[in-house]
Amino acid sequence: MTAPRLFFALATNALLCLSAISASAEPGRTSRYTQQLYSSLTMQDAGETLDLLGLPYHAEAVNSGGVVANTRLVVADGLVWFMYGYNCQGRIESCPELQLRAVITPEQTTQEPSWDLDYWNRQNRFVRAYQSGSGKAVILEMDIYLAGGVALTNITDQILLWRQSLREFALYLKIP
Repeated sequence: MTAPRLFFALATNALLCLSAISASAEPGRTSRYTQQLYSSLTMQDAGETLDLLGLPYHAEAVNSGGVVANTRLVVADGLVWFMYGYNCQGRIESCPELQLRAVITPEQTTQEPSWDLDYWNRQNRFVRAYQSGSGKAVILEMDIYLAGGVALTNITDQILLWRQSLREFALYLKIP
């Protein structure tokens, strides 16, 4: 684990521990730090979460085939990446699973593609990288599962971890 990633993990764990301690300090009372838990988000909700992080994005229609939401969010964050909603239910398409994905083509790199994606995957457990079916691109993905309920801070933390991982992946691939 790299030093910045280790620091991020330790800081996140410290904050979670502190919030758990404050919540349990007075039995029978909820902490003022108790947050609403989300077991699903619409793509509009997901976009508002990106707004909270100051990330520029736009919505784009996709042919979902019934598994993915009919809209994906295209995020312009240095490298372009996408947010998809999965297993969405109802007319408003409330999605209990989100996927963050970047598609990187060899034209974006400064050297001949010779990446060891197995090595990358062993070193980075929260994201996964693989070659596209055509072999003409490398895909980096991360899933966010909301089942059981997840606080907004945890969702934004996952997006921040994704952004950090994407930057590290770009360095690994030598993308300028």
